[in-house]
Amino acid sequence: MSFRQELNKINFIRFLSSIKLTVVCLILLYILTFVGTVAQVQYGLYQAKSRFFESFFFLAFGFLPFPGGQLVMWILFLNLMTVALTTIDYAWRNIGSIITHFGLLLFLVSGYMIMHDAHESFLNLREGQASNVSSAYHDWEVAVWEAATHKDPLTTSRQVTSIDTRQIKPGQTINISDLNLQLTVKEYYKNCEAYSRPVKNHILNASGITEIEKADLLKEPEKNTPGGIFQVEAKDGKAVDVLLFGGENGPLTLTADNKTYHLNLRLKHYPLPVTLKLIDFKKEEYPGTETARKYQSLVEINVDKIKREKLISMNEPLRYKDYTFYQSSFSVDRFGNESSVLAVVKNSGWLMPYISTFVTFMGLVIHFIMVALRLRKKVY
Repeated sequence: MSFRQELNKINFIRFLSSIKLTVVCLILLYILTFVGTVAQVQYGLYQAKSRFFESFFFLAFGFLPFPGGQLVMWILFLNLMTVALTTIDYAWRNIGSIITHFGLLLFLVSGYMIMHDAHESFLNLREGQASNVSSAYHDWEVAVWEAATHKDPLTTSRQVTSIDTRQIKPGQTINISDLNLQLTVKEYYKNCEAYSRPVKNHILNASGITEIEKADLLKEPEKNTPGGIFQVEAKDGKAVDVLLFGGENGPLTLTADNKTYHLNLRLKHYPLPVTLKLIDFKKEEYPGTETARKYQSLVEINVDKIKREKLISMNEPLRYKDYTFYQSSFSVDRFGNESSVLAVVKNSGWLMPYISTFVTFMGLVIHFIMVALRLRKKVY
């Protein structure tokens, strides 16, 4: 008895390779796609995606456990894998079906890679401004760095220690060995309101905020503003409490152990492998309105001191290695100065969906051609 026949004798393997299981998974995916799309109105895009598509289970109607998108996709992946191991007839006459089957498996693998590897951020540039760092849309970090010395006042680079706020909780102590500092989390809220009220014990803050109060999380995470109170202890043993709020325009300056440090609660920063400088931002409006018809950014790309220019428009992104820069939006300050907002997507598996589509398409083409040839042979 062959290995495949031995596998088919196992009840669980037969269940996993069942066509009925495939149909159930496809029906569940249809339901999740419909419900998740409609739910974006109530929960917002991010929470709807997290609840319905990235979860293993969620509570339908508030009490009924229902499989989430990630669980259904894993079951479908196992279903296709067991079919490949136990059911498919690997004969030349079935080559089209075999290629199509593995093309579908590639789709699921690419989806997993994108979900766990890709991240989105944005780059906001004024004309003449250059940057090689993008910012997250709704993930935050506590950034700590030492102030520039008088010997090097014009430096444009600095060594920053960043602490992902998703990992911190009250009572936690974080050692920043590079700067000989110890950070203790006394309070932290993912969304809060800040106030400047007269208080007896003033906490050190960059903009005069004296208190923060916890607020309800909003359904659109980019609208939440975090804040926290931290105790900073230097090597000399002196400790001071500081209040950091995500809505502040600049960092807090702190002197400890005869050194000056900056602390900032900010949107998470991502270093880019390329420096972009906005040379010119152009916007065209519909006649007689202030509504933008199209807008585009002429940028200078600097990689290892090699420079070139590229026009990024709404339908023509810039691609560099695993990064794609899209023309996302723009902003205008109170002085009329325009800024271009570029969406930045890092995705090392960006080719996988294209490869999966090509493999699946070619498998279907080959399958239909071979079916047509077999029918023609029967006729004649």
